[in-house]
Amino acid sequence: MTGSSVPTVTPDTSFAAALRQAIAHRGLALNRIRTHLADRGLHVGIATLSTWQSGRRVPRDESLAVIIALEELLQVPPGWLTVRIPPARSDLVASHRPYAVVEYAEALGRLLDRLRRDAHGRLRNVTIFEEVQHGPDRAVQYRRVTQCVVAVQPVDRIIVAHQGEAGCDVSQVNVHGLSGCRTGRIARAPEAGALLAELLLDRVLATGETAVVHYEIEDLTGLPSSNYYRFDEWGGTHYVLEVQFDRAALPVRVNEFRHRHADGADVLRQDLMLTPDGRAHLIEPSTEPGLLGISWEWD
Repeated sequence: MTGSSVPTVTPDTSFAAALRQAIAHRGLALNRIRTHLADRGLHVGIATLSTWQSGRRVPRDESLAVIIALEELLQVPPGWLTVRIPPARSDLVASHRPYAVVEYAEALGRLLDRLRRDAHGRLRNVTIFEEVQHGPDRAVQYRRVTQCVVAVQPVDRIIVAHQGEAGCDVSQVNVHGLSGCRTGRIARAPEAGALLAELLLDRVLATGETAVVHYEIEDLTGLPSSNYYRFDEWGGTHYVLEVQFDRAALPVRVNEFRHRHADGADVLRQDLMLTPDGRAHLIEPSTEPGLLGISWEWD
């Protein structure tokens, strides 16, 4: 997808105006949109679509699947419409408070102020593949990430968050851009064991343009770990996580888990099987806002 395939809007363009422009850009009548959505098992009336594009109503929470399908049908980037829905009427857009799905959001917010607060929310993840490698001491040696993103507003950097193990010395955690980006500034919050790091892109992405970056988070703290998760503020990401354990230190039990919020109850928890060479993985075709990851027990 290129920038030329997306209607020109500003960051302040309303949901209704963006929807109208996207429909006009594709040249689709509302009855055809309704038919396309129905073919996907999503039933929404022409009257509802009309009130959405006029601004008389905004989508409610239960319409998330419809909005995601509309973004695909209208050939706009993932999140291009959902980011414009007023949060007072829907939680499709996480709170205006960045990183609200995790308990250390306040610390990350302070770090964001030290970097570039206006860079937050300008990208959406399309696909993420993460590999987490453990050593024989049960500690994470590194986390390697391939991250495919699309710009919903012009942007020249990705800001990544990481929290180490409880009690860690976060000064011993580092971020290295491997390809498609280079490491910029890193801001750390020792009290939370967390950091934010800038990954500077090769160029400024226009709305609708994509990038693929590879980076590594190096953890030299040597602390044993018992879980790994990624949090997603927006959802809609194709996510793959693979955890590799050392054959000399295999866990006795491994689980996949999901939460709406770090402090919330399990939405899902189920056993995972280890492969003969000590790997476990999860695959999620389209994430929902919240947390998902893998946990394990050593003894």
